[in-house]
Amino acid sequence: MSDYSDAGSEYYDSDDASVVDGTNDSDFDDEPILQAKGKDKRQEVEHTSLTPTQLQDVIENDIAQVANIVGLESPIVSILLRHFNWNSDRLIEKFLDSASSVLRDAGEPEPVSGAVDMRPPPAKRIRLDSPSAPAEFMCGVCCDDSPPAMFRLRCQHVFCEPCWQEYVTSKIKDEGQCTFRCMQDECRTVVDGPSISKLVEPSVNERYTELIRQSYVGAHKHLRFCPYPGCTETISCSAGTGSSLLSEVPTVKCGQGHVFCFGCGMDSDHRPVICKFTKLWLKNARDDAGTSQWLRANTRTCPKCENNIEKNGGCNRIHCRHCNFQFCWLCRKDWSAHGYNNDICNAWKETEPQESETQAKLNLQKWLFYFDRFNNHEISARLDEELCTRTEEKMVEWQETSKMSWIESTFMRDAVDELTRCRRTLKWSYAMAYFLKAGNQKQIFEDIQADLEKAVEDLSQLLEDPVEAESVKSIRQRMLDKTVRLVLFVLDNIPNECQVYVRARHETLLRDTADGLAEGRWEWNESTV
Repeated sequence: MSDYSDAGSEYYDSDDASVVDGTNDSDFDDEPILQAKGKDKRQEVEHTSLTPTQLQDVIENDIAQVANIVGLESPIVSILLRHFNWNSDRLIEKFLDSASSVLRDAGEPEPVSGAVDMRPPPAKRIRLDSPSAPAEFMCGVCCDDSPPAMFRLRCQHVFCEPCWQEYVTSKIKDEGQCTFRCMQDECRTVVDGPSISKLVEPSVNERYTELIRQSYVGAHKHLRFCPYPGCTETISCSAGTGSSLLSEVPTVKCGQGHVFCFGCGMDSDHRPVICKFTKLWLKNARDDAGTSQWLRANTRTCPKCENNIEKNGGCNRIHCRHCNFQFCWLCRKDWSAHGYNNDICNAWKETEPQESETQAKLNLQKWLFYFDRFNNHEISARLDEELCTRTEEKMVEWQETSKMSWIESTFMRDAVDELTRCRRTLKWSYAMAYFLKAGNQKQIFEDIQADLEKAVEDLSQLLEDPVEAESVKSIRQRMLDKTVRLVLFVLDNIPNECQVYVRARHETLLRDTADGLAEGRWEWNESTV
């Protein structure tokens, strides 16, 4: 019976600079496809969400499979797999060629002479009165000649137990390592999992297990941790790597409901723009942060009286309280003549360059045009949320004085949730438009974009209408009326909520851009190499 337990081991960062290169393995070929009801399958990517327990099971299964083949115990196999960057195929191949070379390169001690197998003896805690204790002992670290207990690693190096505990705890908690060597100078033996569990507190051992999981995920391209703070889910996805990122945006959802991009790890759904241009767009935005161009995105001057105006709602219809002039927040045209007609202001119009205008100035104007709209939807989504929160507080009171049920009274929350999703997509659609080459395809894209923009603004204006107890049902009915008129746009079913009005247009934009990426239809003004 072995002194090792078969419990899985863990890892993050390593002292060892001699990690063997190799291809990453995947054990998720047979994972189920997660599909959201009512969504076009072309917009989905195959993925599975794993809890920490499920991920640990996957790691232990990999270790057990290799252990059965090479005939070593699980803690040693865990060390060898980390040495080979979790590439089990390469480890098995090298081990079958020369087991002693693999063990020596990984720092494992030489096998005992005459032993039947090559499994080194386990680490042990030794008492001073034990027959195996040395006659005279002085700890090589603290020079204590009468410690309460000693601990011998499988390499046979002995130090007092308090020194071992302090060393192991420091490596795990302070340095974030799960692969570290014996304390003896020039000894390359890696401290194994069972030894660590004997030496440290349970909380430190849990951290060690977490570091092993981080090591495993970092070595496999088809795995990625959910980027949301505090979330412990891991996504397994076969897409989202290499050249596939030029033809799709691999958006996934973890088991806790967090949506993010598997390709670049951004903690948001940045469809329809691809990962490469998302990073470039955000870099340009960071470079402009704090400048007058950034401030311009947050304030406007009334085109009639030139008073400064700060936006306090999600709707783009602005009413100047000083002169009562109504205009569009984005293009500052008279709203009564503008509205959302055939001359909608979502498309950038190339202008004939003047002699006094340099190319840099034209580029800046184009950037500001798209960034203003990008930033506007980000601000509007937040303002819509604040408005809904204030309104919900009133509606709780109205439920007590009217015949409206709780389900009926949630229509504004449903509308804001859909608006938030649509504004997120619209926000990134302007980033995509910035990188698209001018032409027919871009014109079609902007027409679809304008359709969604109009639907979002119509619903946003309804949210900003004054809501009183006697008008709640009227506003709800107006939202439902929009749903009935647009029933033909719905993809699958017809839920009885107001957000269907914009959901259909939202799905249309996502579907069209996803098809364009898959077909290679889009032409970019930046290189994708």
